[in-house]
Order: sequence, then C-alpha cells, then structure tokens
Amino acid sequence: MKLDILFHYEVNEQTGEITYIGKEEISVDTKATKSATKTSTKASTAKVDANPDPIITLDSNKLILTQGAVDLLQVCADCRVDIKYKKKDKKAVPIIGTDAAFGTKSGNKLTKSNTVSYRGAANEKLSAYGTTFKLEPTEDKGIYYLVGDKVQEENSVPDEIIDIENELDIESLDNINIDEDDKDLEKFDFNLN
Repeated sequence: MKLDILFHYEVNEQTGEITYIGKEEISVDTKATKSATKTSTKASTAKVDANPDPIITLDSNKLILTQGAVDLLQVCADCRVDIKYKKKDKKAVPIIGTDAAFGTKSGNKLTKSNTVSYRGAANEKLSAYGTTFKLEPTEDKGIYYLVGDKVQEENSVPDEIIDIENELDIESLDNINIDEDDKDLEKFDFNLN
C-alpha cells in the first residue's frame, strides 16, 4: 500500500506570510487483485438539478449546484470549487470560484451529481449569509459573489467612533520638531482628558 500526502499552503507574496490550508491523503493499493478491481454496473441514482439559473443551495454538509451554476463556473466532475471571503462595502462577503480562478490548489471536488462537500465551521460561517445563493459576477474572471437569502445585519457604529479625527489635535502633532534619535519624551503631554 502506498500513501500520498499533499499539504496545501497559501502564501501572501506581499508580507511573506505562509498559512496552512489543509492536507489530502490519497491511499493507493499497489497489491490490487483482479477480483478487487471489478466495478459495479449499476446506474447512478443521483439527481442533477437541471435548473438553468445559477443557484447554489447550502445543505447540512454540502453545496448543491444547479446546472446553470456549473455552466457559469465552468466546472466539471472532479474539478475543485472553493469559497473565500472578500471585503465589499466594508463587509466580508462570500465569493466562489474554481481553484484555478483563485490561483490556489484548495477547495473541494465537484461530484457527478453537482454537489460539493462543505462541512463544519465553513458550513456554519456560510449559513450566516443564507441557504440559497445566487451568483453575481465580480471584477475577477471566473469568481462570483454568493448573494444569500438572509439579510445581513447592519452593525451600527456610534458617531464618536466614526469621527475620531475631530478628537485628535493633529495640527499640534505636526508642529512638534522630532528627531529620529531624540529620546526625550517631555515634549509630549500624556494626560488623558
């Protein structure tokens, strides 16, 4: 028996930060016998949603893609589909695309029945946006916004926090003559009023 392990990492080229994404373990039986290699000739009973509209439904442990969504994403069985989050209008919104569109080797494989395994914390995080999603194009080719059926709560921010620049005395800080090597802090007033 042979075991191949693939580790997936994401590298931020600007900061050099490396983030562990996950791993895949692939077992290959090198001593397979002819009787073990026989396959069943039963027809698949999996149902494919032939809806031409690009809609994705979040189930308890998987994503169900309509034929319209599969066509729009240009994916086939065994192609990898990934969901990431992108900042849009000061909010994180889910986006979907293939691993090739994102330029990574992450995501889960699409099955012949147009489903993608999507479990655990990732499923819970996406469920905050809804259970039925429409696909809307982004500025990036092959990547689409997932617009859910749940309305996101608007976090109200107090006016004091928004207008913080009025609280700072920016002009007096600009007028202070500071030398890089100067370690004298007596020029500053540390009183909190």
